Amino acid sequence: MAAVTPLTPDYVARPYWWDEVDLPQAAPVRLPATVDVAVVGGGYTGLAAAWEISRAGRAVIVLDRDDIGAGASSRNGGMVHPGGKRDLSEFLAQPSGRRLWDETVAAFEGIAALSTELGIGFDWQRRGHLELAHHPRVARHQRGLATTYASIGEAARFLDASDVQGEIGSGRFFGGLLVERSAGVHPAKLAAGLVRAAETSGAVLQGATTVLSVQRRAQGYDLETSRGVMRCGEVVVATNGTTDRRLVSWLGRRVLPIGSYMIATEPLDPDLATSVNPHGRMFFDTKNLLHYWRLSPDGRRVLFGGRTSLSPSSVERSRDLLHAAMVKVHPQLEGARVARAWGGQVALTADRFPHLGRHRDSGVVYAMGYCGSGVALSVHFGRVVGRWLCGLGDESVFASRSWPPVPWAAHVPWLLAGAGVGFKVRDVLGR
Repeated sequence: MAAVTPLTPDYVARPYWWDEVDLPQAAPVRLPATVDVAVVGGGYTGLAAAWEISRAGRAVIVLDRDDIGAGASSRNGGMVHPGGKRDLSEFLAQPSGRRLWDETVAAFEGIAALSTELGIGFDWQRRGHLELAHHPRVARHQRGLATTYASIGEAARFLDASDVQGEIGSGRFFGGLLVERSAGVHPAKLAAGLVRAAETSGAVLQGATTVLSVQRRAQGYDLETSRGVMRCGEVVVATNGTTDRRLVSWLGRRVLPIGSYMIATEPLDPDLATSVNPHGRMFFDTKNLLHYWRLSPDGRRVLFGGRTSLSPSSVERSRDLLHAAMVKVHPQLEGARVARAWGGQVALTADRFPHLGRHRDSGVVYAMGYCGSGVALSVHFGRVVGRWLCGLGDESVFASRSWPPVPWAAHVPWLLAGAGVGFKVRDVLGR
């Protein structure tokens, strides 16, 4: 019989991050008849784009079917690092691979500078991350990766199984790659700061507004929304894991929404929290269906997340699976109660790289596909797109790279469930 997840008396299925932050929401206003730029999607990318566009003096509106900032941007694990879903060697093997990597480094450092630039605090904690090898085969690969990091001047080192135990209170891993250029943030505070920056510079932000269709005209676009029709000169689609295939079908075929879930424990005894994570690192394992975890910014709770399945799931089922996985990694947490549980959508791509550019047929500008590692790049892409639309000349080496569609079978639920089983088999084999 499966163990019952212990819950606190005040348990609620809601992001832990929202306990400290009320995301500011503008009152509904009459939609303008015309606007220079309409941004579809009110997360990091859309807000950063709107901030750049509005402070350049152009009229911009951000539309989101839900509340502004209430998606993955305020629900994620708050882990910020260069790169993405691919490892460093895979980045460098790409055409212009070093430039791709260097742009992700610039994106990371851009987040570090935002606190001063925006005059906000979002609990930036630059303490490095540890990629934990779940299989001896992976540990051997990580040893080579540490050399690759050193070859480009990045501080990283391989830890064998005994050394890993000095970094994490668990003996379940076969090694690890410790990367120093990595940090934690409070994601909802970052989202709230971008909301305020965009509004202060003149952007109009409207939640509860679904964009139903985009029609290209001789001059600009007609945007049909749940609250009326607008005319705009440019359209930016920044919907990532909530991309509607009916809006721009070409985009919908290139991202696969997948649920990712998290739990937050109750406040722990300081010694117990330290035993789990003595240096306040960001942790994630190397499985295909990975787990990721960290301490809360105040160091009092364990926040533990992961992809529990490729199939649709519920917060309750995922909560129980995550708690069981957490205790398996850290048996000392067996009695720790869960206070919060929540989920959100990430967007996977077939090549496991994010993409931005202008769609040739519809003309819309897009930026999305962060594969669950998008805190730095999503803000960066938004700023790049915003400046580019204002003629300020910013370029990205990611722009308009070839973007393969997600295989059709991945959009069939029962076939996707089968793929999830296949990934679990690969995890057992260390593939």
